[in-house]
Amino acid sequence: MIKLKDGGPIFYQGVRLGRNKKPFTMYKFRTLIPDAQKIIGAELLSSKHNVVAPWGKFLRDSRLDELPQLFNILKSDMDFVGPRPERPEIYEKICKHIKGYDKRFDTKPGLIGFSQLFTPHSSPKRIRTLIDNRLLVKKQDLLWDTSIIIYTILVVVVTTCYKIFKICNKVLKNKILGMYSEKRVLERVQPIGAKIYIGSENDEKGSFAYESRLVDINEDAFLMYTNHKIDQKDSFFKLKITWNIRGKKGVSEKSAICTGKVYKESEIKNKQFKYSYVIKYTPISPLNFYMVHQYFLSESMV
Repeated sequence: MIKLKDGGPIFYQGVRLGRNKKPFTMYKFRTLIPDAQKIIGAELLSSKHNVVAPWGKFLRDSRLDELPQLFNILKSDMDFVGPRPERPEIYEKICKHIKGYDKRFDTKPGLIGFSQLFTPHSSPKRIRTLIDNRLLVKKQDLLWDTSIIIYTILVVVVTTCYKIFKICNKVLKNKILGMYSEKRVLERVQPIGAKIYIGSENDEKGSFAYESRLVDINEDAFLMYTNHKIDQKDSFFKLKITWNIRGKKGVSEKSAICTGKVYKESEIKNKQFKYSYVIKYTPISPLNFYMVHQYFLSESMV
């Protein structure tokens, strides 16, 4: 399928830093367009680059693109479990000065990355470093590694089945039943029970008011319903959602603060809300960026 879509190679080969920063060639199923590396350069991949090939998102989201790295394991370049290998240019530009980052080079990189499993693709490197370093001490435990491998296989199977179901459902509705076809490139997520509070850039206390409803969100914008008419002074938004705590009986509130600009405004006939807004947003910090992608976009595997 990859070959038929754009005629490019099926496999991607890229230089990565392994144990003791020794470079090696890592293999993956190609998920980006040919020559994507020239566009991305020494940056982290994001939606702004627009280089994901057809079927590439499915392979990336399910992590099936990593399977060719079994060959790297056979070559002893990698292990089954460990921190993910890093591109040399990303290490030099972004990671080199992160405290504790170089601890990963004391061991072989892994097919299954600790932070890769528990955080979104786009998570800030500092946050991923904290997770990797915390779990590195358990890497020498055979039972721990085996448990992680089995758990990852189960997660990948479930994720793959879910993604295939969504694709089939979309084809059924659009191609067979002739229903509405989604025109947006970025997939919208509808977080259950998510709310938005509005703040002003001139408010030195950083307070938020006007409880509103977060209808849906993608990496670039969100749709909200509110009774408050937003003006130019309302440039800060606090997203809040209730999150079930894994393994415990209870919930936790997660929030993220973003700046935003009105992209589209309309009045709605709704008993609860008067206005509908599409807001182009930007998280105010790497931590808030992580919170949006982890808890509102639900991009991590677990």
